[in-house]
Amino acid sequence: MAINDPETDDLLRTIAAGVTPATGETFFKLLVQHLCKALNTDFACISELVDAGSCSANTVRAFSFYGNHKFLDEVEYEVAGTPCAEALLSGCSSFPRNVQASFPQDLYLQDLGIESYLGVALTGSSGQPLGILSVMSRSAMNRVSTAEAILRIFASRVSSELERRRAERALRESESRNTAILGALPDLIFVTDRMGVIESVYATHARELTSKRESIHGKTLHSALGPEPAQLILDTSATLDGDAPALVEYSITVSGQRQFFEARSVRLGDEKLLMVIRNTTDRRNAEANLLESQRFTHRLAETTPNVLFLFDLIERRNVYSNNRSVDVIGYTPQEIAQMGEGFIRNVMHPDDVASLPALGREYSSRQDGEVFEHVFRMRHKNGTWRWVQRTATVFSRTPEGLPRQILGSVTDITSLKEAERELQELSARLLNIQDEERRRIARELHDVTGQNLTAIGLNLTVLERSETLDDASRNIVAECRKLCEESKQEIRTLSFLLHPPMLDQFGLVGALEWYINGFKQRTHMNVTIEGGHDIGRLPSELEIDVFRVIQEALTNVARYSGSDSATVHLSKTEACITVRVEDRGRGVAGRNSLHENGQFTPAGVGIPSMRERLRHHGGSLDVRSNGDGTTLTAVIPVPAATAAR
Repeated sequence: MAINDPETDDLLRTIAAGVTPATGETFFKLLVQHLCKALNTDFACISELVDAGSCSANTVRAFSFYGNHKFLDEVEYEVAGTPCAEALLSGCSSFPRNVQASFPQDLYLQDLGIESYLGVALTGSSGQPLGILSVMSRSAMNRVSTAEAILRIFASRVSSELERRRAERALRESESRNTAILGALPDLIFVTDRMGVIESVYATHARELTSKRESIHGKTLHSALGPEPAQLILDTSATLDGDAPALVEYSITVSGQRQFFEARSVRLGDEKLLMVIRNTTDRRNAEANLLESQRFTHRLAETTPNVLFLFDLIERRNVYSNNRSVDVIGYTPQEIAQMGEGFIRNVMHPDDVASLPALGREYSSRQDGEVFEHVFRMRHKNGTWRWVQRTATVFSRTPEGLPRQILGSVTDITSLKEAERELQELSARLLNIQDEERRRIARELHDVTGQNLTAIGLNLTVLERSETLDDASRNIVAECRKLCEESKQEIRTLSFLLHPPMLDQFGLVGALEWYINGFKQRTHMNVTIEGGHDIGRLPSELEIDVFRVIQEALTNVARYSGSDSATVHLSKTEACITVRVEDRGRGVAGRNSLHENGQFTPAGVGIPSMRERLRHHGGSLDVRSNGDGTTLTAVIPVPAATAAR
């Protein structure tokens, strides 16, 4: 810019002479100080956009602010509604007087009592806005054109200094950030020349170094790492081609412990190398421990006599099974995997497959770590059915929390089931033999002993009527005849209890009515029977067993409950017969182990005997007791022939 005004030229030379040698912060301070003096203004300021170069930059910081013969504190303010906004927008903002009237919202102008303002925009080398160079006065400003020319001339120098300051600040921040990052890394980092002379080192922990970190700058890599590792790294680095890193693994002994390292090298230009050395001892130990754990798990899985499995409930296939599957169902793990979704359909018994939906609902209700057991049948590869017991727990879940996989074991319990079946058959035979023996004893008592007692009674009657007896002897004979009659009645009752003939004549309900009538006379309890008239005739073995269950239940009521009443309920549906015996006594917890749900484990043999009788017919027994009484419920499936009748 050509300046023809001698006075302006003198002012320009004066200011330039005072600031030209300076740079950076010193230049900024000298410039605002000389501008105030040369232009005879009250204030001079260099303001920098806080987010320079951004389209949304709307805040400036007056970092070099001179007025009243001193440097003022930095001030940060919004440019909207200030003359600075106009300077940034149009390149220059000039108000020789009455500037507050044009910007009534600018409180700084009011606080400082500014009357005139002149500011020019500062722009970077790419044309981006950087800030404003401005002067202000408390009075009207004269020779505004001269002041504007001078500000424009120095604006270029100020912009360059601002860009340089920003670049230096960015570089310092980058170096500081990089240093912090490198310092935070657990690795050992070297920058060396191609001969291995160390220029920089970064090490959070210096235990991998053979010398102190502070003493190795300028020394060779050999002195820092030891001769062999250093030479191995340098020899490998010499073969570097392009940007691909060179990898070296080595080990050394540190404090008596073998330590393993991994070194990666890359080129930094043509003359430098960057080396990152990581201690991999923990990783190698972890990998070794993992391999040992996997080896132990594999040995354990193959040694256990049970089938171990991992089943996916979503894909309905076995994810894993051990080789014990060959012993249990005849299929190898590979054959099971090849079946995929067809494994369940091909191997599990159809009746057990039908129960799987219920099992799925059960899995959904189980907590992690909870173990559940099931017994079902599986077809062996040779075609035979095997009974197995599965113990499992939820292994993994879907993102929604539903069970996805179950982990467990399968045990072959076929021999146990066969032994259980044989035991049940033996128990049933023993019960049948017992009933037959009771029937025989009852018949002998009725037909033989009863008849003998009748004959004795007749003889005693004849003897009692004899005229040859004195009164004392006649009284004794009468006493014997009376005892004989009582014994005959007891024999008849015992015979009926051992095997009620009404069972054969009138069936279950008729025999129960006869028995309950006699029970009430013997115990003086109020016992009623409800329902059952639609039951009809049942197989003789079933009628005997149901009769014995009710007989045992009422006997327990009389012996232990303390109740003065009891009720026997009988009902029949197409599927089952239900018998329920209730009393209103003290319960049975005193003699047995009572559970929270009211069920109990019996201490005697009566209830186990009842259960065994019912199990022989596929039935079940449930006993619940509390302080208000005891309820015994027996459920027996209706025999097919009876259901069809």
